Order: sequence, then C-alpha cells, then structure tokens
Amino acid sequence: MVPRFFCILLLFAVKAYLWNTANFKNSSMRTIQSSSIKSDFKLLHDGHEVTRLNYTSWFTGKAEALLNGQKIWLAPKNIWASRARMYKDDRVIGDITSTLKGFMVIRLEQDGVEKNYVLKNVGRLKLQLEVYNEQEVLQFSLATQRKWTKLNYDYTIEMGNFDAAVELDELLLYCGYAANLYLAVISAA
Repeated sequence: MVPRFFCILLLFAVKAYLWNTANFKNSSMRTIQSSSIKSDFKLLHDGHEVTRLNYTSWFTGKAEALLNGQKIWLAPKNIWASRARMYKDDRVIGDITSTLKGFMVIRLEQDGVEKNYVLKNVGRLKLQLEVYNEQEVLQFSLATQRKWTKLNYDYTIEMGNFDAAVELDELLLYCGYAANLYLAVISAA
C-alpha cells in the first residue's frame, strides 16, 4: 500500500514538473522588482535590467523611466490619484484610470488608434493581478511575491495570449505603475 502511494505522489510531481517546463520553455522570465521604499521598481528580463521607474516626487506620484531611448513619465491628473496621464517624449500617449469596480484601465493611443487594457485583482486573499485587452483576452498576470523585509510587492510576469499590439516592456512599465496606483487607491478606501 505504501509503495503505491509514493508512486502516485511521484507521478503527480513529474506531471507538474513537465507541465511547468512545457509552459515556460519558450518564454523568457520577466519580473517587476521593487527597488526602494518610494515604490520605485526595476523591470527585469532574465535577470537583466530593462528599465527602472523612479518616482521623482513620491508625494505627488510623478514618475519617470527611460525605455528604448525614449523618456516615459507618468503624472497624476487629479488630487485623489485615481487618474494618471502617460507621456512619451513630452507628448501625451494615454492615461490610467481607476474605475468604481476596482479595475485600472490603461488607455494608449498609437498612430490614432486607441488600445485599452484592464488591470484586475482576481485574488481573494492574496493580491493576484491580471491584464486583459479590449476583447477580454488574458494578456499576462502579475503574480505577487511579498517579502516581509520589503514594504512593496515584487511581481513575476506569467504570460497569457499577448497580442503584441503594444510593446510588452512598455505595457509592463505602465502596469507596474498602475499596480502601485491600485494599491494606493484601495489602501485609502
């Protein structure tokens, strides 16, 4: 009886391992890592830093980053910090808005075409954020990694069916800012 139990347990362990390696063998590992108490974070791709978002004024929520040679900065539109405007090379490219349902809507304009992405918390007891496009297709999720030594969250990016309408690293940068904005809005409620 005991050997059969261990065989079944081993079978499940091998199956879980094979499922994980099959899902992640063609994808590369991306993470958003908190780098300071001010909510600054780094976007990492396979352990290498792609960009860093720095809050220039933590109290007002203004932040900036340099991605692919372009200056990206984000600034709240109102005093409640429920909306933020996004700029790329000093031109407005979209905004991030908090909805009454608790979602964060990321609206981007590229070449006159508007793209909307929704950041939702789907976790019950643990923060689990997912990003959907306009057709409600899961693009990716941000799995939280909370360490008691840090005051902020780190996120591991788990890819879904990303449509590549927007550059992934740029969208992850906006989602990291939106996640910080979401945490600020729900903690104030």
